[in-house]
Amino acid sequence: MAKPESKVEFFYNENGLIVIDSPVKLQILNLLKEEPRSFDEIVTFTEKAKSTISVHLNNLRTSELVKEYFDPKDRRRKIYSLTSRYMGRSQEPFVEHYRSLLEKAPASGNNRFCFAEVLYHALYFGFEAYGLDNTPIVKTIGNDLGKSILSIFESETLDELLKEIGDFLEFHGNCRVSVLADFPALKIEDDFKASSIPVIGKPFCVLREGIIEGILKGKLEMDYKVTETECYGAGHEHCLFNIIL
Repeated sequence: MAKPESKVEFFYNENGLIVIDSPVKLQILNLLKEEPRSFDEIVTFTEKAKSTISVHLNNLRTSELVKEYFDPKDRRRKIYSLTSRYMGRSQEPFVEHYRSLLEKAPASGNNRFCFAEVLYHALYFGFEAYGLDNTPIVKTIGNDLGKSILSIFESETLDELLKEIGDFLEFHGNCRVSVLADFPALKIEDDFKASSIPVIGKPFCVLREGIIEGILKGKLEMDYKVTETECYGAGHEHCLFNIIL
């Protein structure tokens, strides 16, 4: 049975940011991230008494983090789904990546593109250093940014839109972008990242991931998902963003 590893997690609804530190509530919310679940499924997953789960679900409903409705196929069966967005979690502070970036920062001072990258990655590694995983909220902001610039793009097909996105990223990011139509995917090569960004064992270009996703969703009105599968941060010689429908 999966249990939450973090001390607290952050969720967002129209009322603002809500902090959850109850292990049982986090089990429920993390289960509902995957898909709506019945009351009995939640009880089975958490291995808690029905009365305990009922109390927690009522509290989550009051906080407007989940909603309850009846299964249209069986009115005796209650279904619960997430009505909020996961925004991040606390974690053990890790300062090594942050220190490494700060040591390399002076080399970027004479290049506006490079310094802009340092500013962004300082925030990414800075949150990590001070004990906060902000990856989900950064991707959400990226989606918002992507949707806000839809008027820049004219294409109405995926292939043509990816070419436009590639041109946009090259112009604003001082990088080289290749469209891999067979996957489809965007391959991005960046000399500055290759020489200065620490290898952390995982992808970290989550803002760019969100921007691409926001453009695709907004322009083509389809639920595209963009996932960075290869990255300088994971030791690759490029960043690769896979597009999945």
